[in-house]
Amino acid sequence: GHMDRDISVALQTFGCDLCVVAPALPEANRTTIGGVHLCDGVPVAQHYGEAGESTPTYERLPQFSNVAMLLRRRGGMDGGTVNQIDLDTVYQGSEAISAALSGVLTCETSQDVSQTAVLIADATRQAHLHDLAVAVGKLEQRTPLLVGSAGLAAELSSAWNVSPLDNDASLESGVSGDGSVVFVIGSQTATTSSQCKVLFEDLQYRDAVQINIQDDSAQRQLESLIHSADSFPHAIVLTCSGPQETHGEHEAAIKKMCIAAGDLITEKKSNIAGVLVAGGFTLSTLLAAFPDRDCGGTRFDVVGEIDSCTPLLRATGGLLQGCHFVSKGGGLGSMQAFRKVWEKLRGQGTIPCVINDKRKPVLALTMGDVAGIGPEILAKALSLPETWQICRPVVVGNVAALLAGNKITGGKVEPKLFDDMVGDEDWSRIMASIQIASDGQSVVQGVVPVLSNVTCDYGSVTLGQVSSEAGRCAAEWVIQAVQLCCDKLADAIVTAPLNKEAMNKAGYAYAGHTELLAKFSNARTSCLMLASDTLKIVHATCHCSLADVTSKLTIDRLVDTIALAGEFLKNTGVETPRIAIAGLNPHAGDGGLFGKEEATVLTPAIERCRSMGWTVSEPIPSDTVFGRAIRGEFDMVVAMYHDQGHIPAKLTGFGNTVNVTLGLPIIRTSVDHGTAFDIAGRGIAKEENLLYAIRMAAKMAQKAG
Repeated sequence: GHMDRDISVALQTFGCDLCVVAPALPEANRTTIGGVHLCDGVPVAQHYGEAGESTPTYERLPQFSNVAMLLRRRGGMDGGTVNQIDLDTVYQGSEAISAALSGVLTCETSQDVSQTAVLIADATRQAHLHDLAVAVGKLEQRTPLLVGSAGLAAELSSAWNVSPLDNDASLESGVSGDGSVVFVIGSQTATTSSQCKVLFEDLQYRDAVQINIQDDSAQRQLESLIHSADSFPHAIVLTCSGPQETHGEHEAAIKKMCIAAGDLITEKKSNIAGVLVAGGFTLSTLLAAFPDRDCGGTRFDVVGEIDSCTPLLRATGGLLQGCHFVSKGGGLGSMQAFRKVWEKLRGQGTIPCVINDKRKPVLALTMGDVAGIGPEILAKALSLPETWQICRPVVVGNVAALLAGNKITGGKVEPKLFDDMVGDEDWSRIMASIQIASDGQSVVQGVVPVLSNVTCDYGSVTLGQVSSEAGRCAAEWVIQAVQLCCDKLADAIVTAPLNKEAMNKAGYAYAGHTELLAKFSNARTSCLMLASDTLKIVHATCHCSLADVTSKLTIDRLVDTIALAGEFLKNTGVETPRIAIAGLNPHAGDGGLFGKEEATVLTPAIERCRSMGWTVSEPIPSDTVFGRAIRGEFDMVVAMYHDQGHIPAKLTGFGNTVNVTLGLPIIRTSVDHGTAFDIAGRGIAKEENLLYAIRMAAKMAQKAG
């Protein structure tokens, strides 16, 4: 925005002659170093340019990320001095920052300078912003204007030892859960695109309408909604993506979309639960669409925070009185931000992953190592209505262990042991006993079939300790689940974590689930894929030492991995998969200076896959390829070894990343975490990742027929 003019007006309004600017927002990977504002370590203007934003080329130049230059660029801060509080000073704490502030003010006083002083503070951590707030609070010479983001605002109450103002609870109480949520999406950032993908995935089986304002049918769709007397859809998603070649053309498309959104909101306000607007220019353009409709006097009160950097607002006065809005900067918020907005404005707990009217798939849920958190997360997941809405779960494990998990977590499931696979008659009886509360939020009682022909001495197992008995049972439950799928009695397997050391102590000499599954399903080849909302990574080699990677990384192995990745993507709706190849060596070998494998293994495999019709990149240095995939350039990255793929996957999506085994004749998904012996038995293990795995298995099973 025009921060120079904004600050100039604020200084005049409040009569301040000192301004401290700290724009860092570490939570969103936005930092300030040397007065330059960075996003993911790249100057923010350049970051958006690389991400494909239709930003004017001149605004992608480095100076458009330099805060001091931005303050001076149009003369809005003429007559003032701009100084820097550098990162070295900030790292030394609040006393050093206080000394720097006092030094600047003393210098100006001694020179008899009666100008506005602007101080730009570097920061890379939330603690830096806290120390800055403490230092500013100690100033006695002047009363400053503080300019910053939610990062700085979050520290003010604790730094100054004051209580934050309580939001008026009545303002938020208007979120009734009735009506449609309208999404007005103008931002083209990679972050917003990823958030849209997550939303679309969740809404695909729901009553939702998507309208691209650039489509020829858009006007007809909008008029149909406005004049419809029928019930309104749960979600209306307005976008303006198209072949915009210039910044001006994209702005024109946003304006067209906002006028249409204004018409829709004006005419159908009583049918709308709330509005999300993505993109700062989009928000200001949408609000400008209302003045002709007597919108004057409207103000927005912040009444909550739905997600990181995603505030909930309520309009007061004018046409929009009582309407809830959510504003989100294009590059901000988690990948689940849009989903959370829908859940909040609709008053829902979660967006159910609703399966079509086909028979719900039977999922064999293996218990994992009972000395770990497997029984606990199973008990929690099976207590959620969504699990029963999307599948028919069968636990392959031990009743006593599941009862213990139930007790530890306060779960609401009743395990029932079956000697054989559950037939349709048993399922009818079991499902009839599942009582869902009228609000759809809680299971009163759930009868969960537990299937196991494995003898388990659960009483001999100590929580949090490696046990050969627990390892044996975990392996044999997986083997039993594989047999269920091979016999067509179950549609997919979802595995809780097992402990590799315990499994090997029990005599099952496998490196992990992947190898065990491949052996007992008679798979010719298999590989491990990690998939989240933002990143999909498949591994050419996996559970082996770094010393063994080069011997296991063959041309045939890499060709198989690329083909499996491509087939998975096509089966999940990607018509022309774009597959990136991570280099094995630093700088992808740099022409052979740092290794020959790129030339002797990777390139021949790539050429063979291209001849098979796959779209595959050249070897790309692994320090850049994952960032490019996150920004939407690729659909899948092929990692050469375990940690090369696991580190970026868990760094960007820990908790919502699902482990999928490709190449098996059956469907298998899993959590992306381990047995967590350190917290076993405490009831604090989270079930969200298991629920992600269940969702993916159910969707894959349904698509497989």
